[in-house]
Amino acid sequence: MSTLPDRWQIKPLGEIVKLKHGKSLSKADVSEIGEFPVYGANGIIGRTSKHLHDKPTVVIGRVGASGQIHLTAGPAWFSDNSIYVSEILGDISLDFLYYLLRFANLLQFATKTSQPLLTQSTIRKQAVALPPLESQKRIVALLKRTEMLREKREQANQLTSKIIQSVFVKMFGNPATNPKRWPSHELLELAELRGGIQLSKERRPKSFPRPYLTIRNVYAGRLDLSDVRNIEVPDEQLERWILKPGDLLVLEGGDRDDVGRTAMFRGELKNCVHQNHVFRVRVNLNLLVPEYLMHYLNSDHIKSQFFMLAKATTGINSINMTQLKSVGVLCPPIAIQKDFARFVEHVGLLNSRQIQSATEINQLFHSLMHKAFRGELAMTAAS
Repeated sequence: MSTLPDRWQIKPLGEIVKLKHGKSLSKADVSEIGEFPVYGANGIIGRTSKHLHDKPTVVIGRVGASGQIHLTAGPAWFSDNSIYVSEILGDISLDFLYYLLRFANLLQFATKTSQPLLTQSTIRKQAVALPPLESQKRIVALLKRTEMLREKREQANQLTSKIIQSVFVKMFGNPATNPKRWPSHELLELAELRGGIQLSKERRPKSFPRPYLTIRNVYAGRLDLSDVRNIEVPDEQLERWILKPGDLLVLEGGDRDDVGRTAMFRGELKNCVHQNHVFRVRVNLNLLVPEYLMHYLNSDHIKSQFFMLAKATTGINSINMTQLKSVGVLCPPIAIQKDFARFVEHVGLLNSRQIQSATEINQLFHSLMHKAFRGELAMTAAS
C-alpha cells in the first residue's frame, strides 16, 4: 500500500469489528409480511417476526455470493449463508465500514469451490487503511453523492424499461392471460440452457484471463460492464463456456425481484464467460428473438412465477435449471417478435447517451473508491 496521510492507520479487520455467523430459519418462519428482513448471502431473501441483531449493521455474504456487502437499516435476521458485524471496535462509522468492506473485495479471499466460502478468520486477517473520523465523514459524503447519481441513472433506466414493457403488452398481450392465444412451449423446447463456470473445476494451469460476468453485472434488461473481473479459463475449454451475441443471462437467485432477472449479452466483451450462479439461455432463432424472450422473462407475470417456484422448493429466493427449463413461453409469430426487437433497438439508440452517462458515473465511483481508501483523496486535498 502506498504512503498514507498522517493519522491513518493500517489495521486488520479483526481489530476493527466483531463478527458473527447468521443462523438458519425454518421455512415456516419466513414470510412476506414479517416485521424484520432476513438477509442471505446476496441481500434480503424474505421477512420474519424475530431479529438476530437489533441495530443497523453490515452483512457479508459467506456462502455462494461470498463477499457481497449489504447495509441494514435496523433490526434484522441473518441466514447461515451470511456473516454480520455484531460490534464495531474503535473510531469507525458504520457507513464508512460499509464502503470499506466493499472496497476490500472480500470475494477474492473466498475458497475457489463450486460454492465459494468466506470464513470469519479470513476476513479478520485482511489489513485495511483506517483514517480519522473526520476523514471518514468526508469520504462517506463524497461516495454517497456519487451513488445518488448512480441511483438516478438507474431510475431513468427503469423508466425506459417500463415504457418497453408497456409496448410489449400492447403487442403481445399480458402473458398471464394470453388474450391473443399464442401457442406456448416449455423453454427447453426453444433454447439451449447451460450453467456457468464453477471455479474449482474450471481453473487449470496454463490458462488465460477472460472477462467473467457475475450476478453483480446482470440487471433486468441490461448488463453493467463497468466493473468486470477476469478469471483464468483454458483455451481448450473456452468454446463450451464462451458467450455469444444474443445469449441471455438469467440469475439463479437473490432478492425477490432478482430471481430470474434476465439480460442479454450483445458481444461487448471478447471471450467472455459467466458465473455458475447465472444461467445461459441460447435461443433457437427460428422460434424466438432474444430481445422478445428477455422482456418476456422480465415481465411481472414470469417474475412472480420464478418467485413462487423458488419458495415452493427451497424456501429461499433461488431457482434451479430444471425449473427454468420448464417455464412456459408464449410464441408469437417470429415476424412480430422482430418488429418488437426493432422498437427496442430504436429506444436503445435514443437511450445510448443515458447509458454512457451511467457507465461514466460507475467508473467515477470505482475510481473514487480506489483513491479514497488508499488515502489519495486526502493527500490531494492537503496539497
